[in-house]
Amino acid sequence: MNRSQILTAFSLRRRNRPTLADIEILLDLLPEATLLLDVHEDLILLSNARATELTAFTRAELARLNPESIFPGVGAKGLIRNLDKNESSFATLIRTHNGSEITVDIELTPLDQEEKWILVVLIPSTHRQRQADDNRRREEQFLNMLVLCQSLQEPNIEKGIHKALEAGHKLTGGDVLVAYLVNPVEPGLTRAIHVGHGELLPQHIPPDEITTLLETYLWMPGKRANTSLQRAARVANYTYLACTPLGDPQSLSGVLVIAGTDPGPSDDLLPLLLILGATISATIQHHTFTNNLTNNHRSQESTIIIGDMVKETVMEGLIQLAPDLTIVEMNPFAEMALGFASLEVSGQPIDNILVGPDNLIPALQAAQQGIPTHNLGNVHLHRRDGVAFLAQLRILPSIVSDQLEGILIFLRDLSEHEQVQLRNQQLEQRAILGEVTAIFAHEVRNPINNISTGLQLMAMNLQEGDSQRELISRLDQDCNRVAHLIDSILSFARPAEHKIELVDINLLIDRLLERWRPRMARVKIQHHLLNASKNPYVSGDSRALEQVFTNLVSNAVQAMNDQGGTLSVTIRNQSINKENDQVEISVADNGPGISEEHRQRIFEPFFTTNKNGTGLGLAIAKRIISAHKGVINVTSVPGGTVFQVLLPSVDGNKTLDSK
Repeated sequence: MNRSQILTAFSLRRRNRPTLADIEILLDLLPEATLLLDVHEDLILLSNARATELTAFTRAELARLNPESIFPGVGAKGLIRNLDKNESSFATLIRTHNGSEITVDIELTPLDQEEKWILVVLIPSTHRQRQADDNRRREEQFLNMLVLCQSLQEPNIEKGIHKALEAGHKLTGGDVLVAYLVNPVEPGLTRAIHVGHGELLPQHIPPDEITTLLETYLWMPGKRANTSLQRAARVANYTYLACTPLGDPQSLSGVLVIAGTDPGPSDDLLPLLLILGATISATIQHHTFTNNLTNNHRSQESTIIIGDMVKETVMEGLIQLAPDLTIVEMNPFAEMALGFASLEVSGQPIDNILVGPDNLIPALQAAQQGIPTHNLGNVHLHRRDGVAFLAQLRILPSIVSDQLEGILIFLRDLSEHEQVQLRNQQLEQRAILGEVTAIFAHEVRNPINNISTGLQLMAMNLQEGDSQRELISRLDQDCNRVAHLIDSILSFARPAEHKIELVDINLLIDRLLERWRPRMARVKIQHHLLNASKNPYVSGDSRALEQVFTNLVSNAVQAMNDQGGTLSVTIRNQSINKENDQVEISVADNGPGISEEHRQRIFEPFFTTNKNGTGLGLAIAKRIISAHKGVINVTSVPGGTVFQVLLPSVDGNKTLDSK
């Protein structure tokens, strides 16, 4: 073959295109066996030295061979087919010079767009496997080193040392690894933790042999066995035994021993043993230091925990001050009472936080002198938002060894107690007022009835057209109005007694609207009832509920009385969860609406915007709905008002007794 032949298929940007000799020089630089094929001519053009070693052919012989001779059953066309399938890497057999076959991994690289020139890299599967094994061993080594480092993080010293020994067993390949540690009871070293058959080595190392273990050494059969460890290794037929001290050389804490049956220890045995020993020494020192700290501070930690529990759970505010009267800490109860977080007031003077009493500063100055104030009395303090509250203060100095360490302020919030007392007084006053109101109403109703009767008799004795009849009529109307007001007051004051039964809300509203139909027709009001509820049943008093909705319909009609309008009543279900279904009844009108100012007071007793009303209708309605465990709300905008009543629904197919 002419090695000066120019490869015309290459389109490299150079003036002189490469020859086969140039390519051959480049192929020899590749680390794997490589062939250059001319697919169109079905020839092997070039090979590198690695290819001749693999196939046992010379370069000249390879250059005269058809690819079929090297790749039996595949050839150059078979390689092209793999490329067409996007399989540029695959395994196959190659035939060597002596006719034997070798399994190789092939990597194909076309050198031109027409795929005329193909670079074939041959990697024996055994090489690939050996490389994978080497990579796996390195990876395992790194993982074991990581485990060795992690042994320092084990909370238990025995587990930490055992973890380090397991990692060392995998790193060194030793059959047995033993950590001998100082025995606080018996002089010498005791076999504490081991991996492998540690029982073949002695349980105890006497004190007179410790001096021989202060340095790292390697013992092998053929050397004199001077110690119990070496004699045990010889009896157990170990091919080597290595030791390294643990801990400080001036304060030996133990010794690490490794022994094995391999033909000979590896070159890195002693370096690995030193690393392993240093790690175990660090583990021992770390746990010893930690245990000492734990033992020294256990009592203090217990005291702190108890103190923290008291501060967190005591139902009294606690403010801890430094000797200079700056805040150190506040417990949660003090935070809630004053409205400040402990972190944000830490370091601030106490008089910036406790604002109010004049005798606070003198009491604190006395505490600086070691004088406690067990009861500063009931004082008014101010919260963060400026609201005053009643509190009781105690100020106690904290003195240790005649030295002032701090000042404690105990704060008891009395505002809740004060509010309870005020609430009880209000309830008592309301109860008395209710009784007085009922008595007053009963006492007033009889004279009013008498006056009304007398006015009617007087009117009967007057002739038609008499001017006094009109005056008497107005007086009689006022009497009726007062009587109606007294009836409303009695209804509001006396406790309600409801007769509970199953009520069909749809039927109740329908009958109510039917009774109101003539009056609504006179004032040009249209009404609509929409029942979107599948189960419009509630448990309640039908008369009381009818009173509620009569009041709502009456208010709506009065709101639209001047210009007419539309009254809409909608009944639908509202589900909170599977166990709490409700019936929602909405009464809507397109009247002028209710102002924000009036809407906030609309359910208050005696509040009304109707000159002929008593102001008790909606208050009584709310009381009835609350007694039925329901809610009544109002929404209003200019041009419309909606009253929404929510009542717990019941299954209409069940009776109240079965429910």
